[in-house]
Amino acid sequence: MGWNRACGVCILSYDKGTTMTSGCFKSVGFMRVATVLMVIGALALAGCGSSGTGGSSGGGASAGSGQTATSPQHVEFAKTKFIFHAALAFGAFHRYIYKPFRRGGFRPPSQHKAALVKAGLAALFAYHEAKIAVTDAQSSPLLSKLVAPLTALQRQLSGLSGRLKSGVLDATGISAAASTVDRIGAQSASSYKAIPDAPTPSLGG
Repeated sequence: MGWNRACGVCILSYDKGTTMTSGCFKSVGFMRVATVLMVIGALALAGCGSSGTGGSSGGGASAGSGQTATSPQHVEFAKTKFIFHAALAFGAFHRYIYKPFRRGGFRPPSQHKAALVKAGLAALFAYHEAKIAVTDAQSSPLLSKLVAPLTALQRQLSGLSGRLKSGVLDATGISAAASTVDRIGAQSASSYKAIPDAPTPSLGG
């Protein structure tokens, strides 16, 4: 290995006795290659770090999106299905709960346990149909304002079901649910169409 004083860099010699010519040029080329390799190595290290960080952030984003995703489920023929399920809920409520209640058919409760149990089952059935109607309403911009009162009706029917099946006559709860049913019916009639009382074959028609 020799020293080129003009360039101030080393000139490498091969074992066969030959010396690389254009020492300055070769050394500059070597320095460029070395610089490129260093840059590539740095980028590779940075890439590993960023990919790990990106993976973590991506996982966090996925987890966050999984927790906060509340997009309504799309329902085909949502308005038609809404009327169908809401009508079943209204029919069960009026036929087996509200009308017998207005006629005094649950009093005294101790002598009408079978009727109360049947009313409790009707409340559970109406709750199920109201829940489906909520999904239908969420899928239709025209019916979106009915989601809140339908959700309230779900809660009322859920509470009524348990109390009625236990033989407890909840007059206040029945009246409150009837008011909510009336409000939903009025809003549906003004936004889309009226909700009829559909027969409920599973409860005797």
